[in-house]
Amino acid sequence: MRKLITFLILIHSSLLLSQTLLTSYPLELKKSKEYRQIVNAENTITHDVFVFATDKENLTILKYNSALFLSAQHTQVRPDLTYKLLVGYSFNDDGNPTLYWSSEDLKKIIAVQYDLNTKISTTLNYDLPLSNESIVTTFQESNNFYILTRKDEEQKLVLYIFKNGKKEEKTLDFSSFKFQNRNAKPLTLTQILEVCPVEKIEPNQFNPLFKGTQKTKMYVLRNRILLTLDHNFNETQAFDIDLNTFEIQEKKFTQPTPKRAVGLANSFYHENKIYQFNTNEDELLFEIKDYKSNEIIKTIQVPKTDTISFKSSPLLIQIDGQRSKEIKNTAKFLQRLLFLNTGLTVYKTPKSILITLGGTSDPQTNYVDLSTRISAAVEANFTDIAYDLLNNVGPTTVYFESVFDKKLQQTKKEQEPLAIDFISRFKNEHSEINLESTIRFKNYYIFGYYDVYAKQYIMRKFTDGFDLPF
Repeated sequence: MRKLITFLILIHSSLLLSQTLLTSYPLELKKSKEYRQIVNAENTITHDVFVFATDKENLTILKYNSALFLSAQHTQVRPDLTYKLLVGYSFNDDGNPTLYWSSEDLKKIIAVQYDLNTKISTTLNYDLPLSNESIVTTFQESNNFYILTRKDEEQKLVLYIFKNGKKEEKTLDFSSFKFQNRNAKPLTLTQILEVCPVEKIEPNQFNPLFKGTQKTKMYVLRNRILLTLDHNFNETQAFDIDLNTFEIQEKKFTQPTPKRAVGLANSFYHENKIYQFNTNEDELLFEIKDYKSNEIIKTIQVPKTDTISFKSSPLLIQIDGQRSKEIKNTAKFLQRLLFLNTGLTVYKTPKSILITLGGTSDPQTNYVDLSTRISAAVEANFTDIAYDLLNNVGPTTVYFESVFDKKLQQTKKEQEPLAIDFISRFKNEHSEINLESTIRFKNYYIFGYYDVYAKQYIMRKFTDGFDLPF
């Protein structure tokens, strides 16, 4: 009992001590909530932190230095309401921001350059016809704003680059590369992206498992993009795109192969390593490879009759936001994964490497797919799984966590709570939070939000792990 009380005190204390109030600024956003938007941003050269807050009438810009002291502020009328969305930003050599406002379909964009010294702004208009193109994603890199699209009928991606208010267009041609499914049948890049849309991964932040179970992932790295495809369960196909030369380099990483039957494979890139996960009803395979050399660093094989020795948490299932429940054994865990999208995520904490492996359900699963899964579970005599599929239509996650040290050696240490856990709990306990955003800054997270009661914009610091003074 004494241990339990001590643990609860530690949890409560760590929540209090893991977060620090950084700044607060009086801000009153007008009504018409659909036009309210707040974006936090870091100038990656000066490490100034910006807040861009807009409502139906005005835009407020707050500039904080790297020590998070307010150094400039500016309010002016926002652009025409035709440009409803604030979709991105860039910074020029003087450290002044350019904000990119767009129509909801991204076909019309204006770039507004703000000079925080003279309080003068300049507006430039751009049209993105997007004829026979589909939006893939938007992202920021090296103080520039990018829009990535794909050609609907060609093996090409298109990068629209916005820098200092100027727009460039670069075509990424994939027509010389070969794509195929697990049976070696030819595919096109368009076919793959239509079935497996691109999921943008945040390389230096915690990514939830549902992102890790997507088959096509994009990592925005320093001056490059890494695109990984796991539609073919036999291998991971990776494309490294240089954002200076726009050269594309292809790499392939063979998936660890099950002894029998087809596996459900996926991968995750982290700090020049490819982590691969393959599973079927009989076994679980986990492998780590060096990205540059393709050399195997670690390989682990677990039959269904064995315990997963490298797990640091129980085998867990969470259905539709309910409390997690423990799965009895490895065999039951592998059976569950057969009916889910499998994958993994990797996250570096101050003390360790946290790996989460498992599966998530697809929220877009239609009735026919669900009916097929239920029939398959009944036929395989997985009655508990069939019951859950029939009675729970909400999202399902099956997973376990594994902790390694920085040399990728297995450790039995329990994973301390993450900043994202503290942020989630803080949000649940504070109803005043609105228009929230989270960015990684230095070695911690800035959680920014609009306090609807106090009418203030607040930024708080959250860190990974227990940060107790005893």
